[in-house]
Amino acid sequence: MHQRPLLNVRSLSLSPSVVSSRAPTPRHSPMLPPASFGYPADKYDAPLQMQHQQQLQQPTICGMPLKYVSLVTLAVQNAALSIVMHYSRVSIPPALAYSPATAVLMNELLKGSISLVIALLRSPVLQQPPLTRRKYINTPLLWWTAFGDLCAEIFSPDCWKLSIPAILYVIQNSLQFVAISNLPVASFQVTYQMKILTTAAFSVVLLRKKLTSMKWLALFFLAIGVGIVQIQSSAGSGHTVHKSSSSTGVGSAHEFHVHIMNPLKGFGAVTAACFTSGLAGVYFEMVLKGSKADLWVRNVQLSLFSLIPALLPIIWASTPPNSQGFFMDLFRNFGAWAWATVAIQVFGGLVTAIVIKYSDNILKGFATSLSIVLSFLASVALFDFHLTPSFVVGASTVLCATWMYNQPS
Repeated sequence: MHQRPLLNVRSLSLSPSVVSSRAPTPRHSPMLPPASFGYPADKYDAPLQMQHQQQLQQPTICGMPLKYVSLVTLAVQNAALSIVMHYSRVSIPPALAYSPATAVLMNELLKGSISLVIALLRSPVLQQPPLTRRKYINTPLLWWTAFGDLCAEIFSPDCWKLSIPAILYVIQNSLQFVAISNLPVASFQVTYQMKILTTAAFSVVLLRKKLTSMKWLALFFLAIGVGIVQIQSSAGSGHTVHKSSSSTGVGSAHEFHVHIMNPLKGFGAVTAACFTSGLAGVYFEMVLKGSKADLWVRNVQLSLFSLIPALLPIIWASTPPNSQGFFMDLFRNFGAWAWATVAIQVFGGLVTAIVIKYSDNILKGFATSLSIVLSFLASVALFDFHLTPSFVVGASTVLCATWMYNQPS
């Protein structure tokens, strides 16, 4: 058997010429790692790397992150909705005013239809690779299968849970029409921020959330700011709105075309709307946390359960003397401004779904503050809103409280 001879010191001795003739190798510097050696990532750098990857994976529009675009869009939508809704109610006499119940019904129908289309396009059957779709003979069968799966998900055993927030949202939307008809746009936007207070209260009661001392202080200042603004609005009780293009007003008195606002009635309506909004939002959050259903499917379920409470005021309404049928009476005086109000409401509902998915509370607070500022500027320019020191103090207090409440713990 061949055996390799043992090495000794004498056999390892090499001449200087041999050593100098060898090319340098990494063995000559054993304390230095090779170039291909990778150091393990520091445990403190891992969160930064994950955050960087998440930022790269976030969807963008024209190079801008979708969450920022959606928040700015939501702020503009909130301001535009208040302006258009207010003008659509005070620019015409009551005899020519459209029905708010019809606007609420059309809002739910359009929002539910759009959410249904989006949920269908997001169906897992349609998202499969082309190779796995070969079991379907033709395209209509593929779409029919996706629609059947979506219907089974919509009418799931727990879909009844959405009936409570659906009814509350219908009541909230109806109260908004009453409030915006009796309050200036800027006052309505500031007072409507009480929904932060009601949402926090219902979160503590229903979700068992614990608020920090900073958040409680922010809620206290929020209530003070809203109270200051409301005192300023009540000082001008019976405020009359006039058209900017003519010396005559518009609104409640048909022969004089004058709209007289009742701030006390508007404040009561917006307070009730804030309570329904807070309860509906917290309950909807409870439903979302307890299920894995898609957000768009939940929007479809909300719209379905909203149809019945939205139809009840229309069915129980008295028939006008010159009735032209149910359908014609439903869209009586439903002009361009009414359709604009519905379109902005539907658009806001869809943007809110995107904000819930991609944004956080701090950015939502920024959107709220921006919408208040835009509404104030529009009120001064379009509705001859008079700036008072009490309104500036109250609005500034509400803005600061909103910023404080949305700060991280």
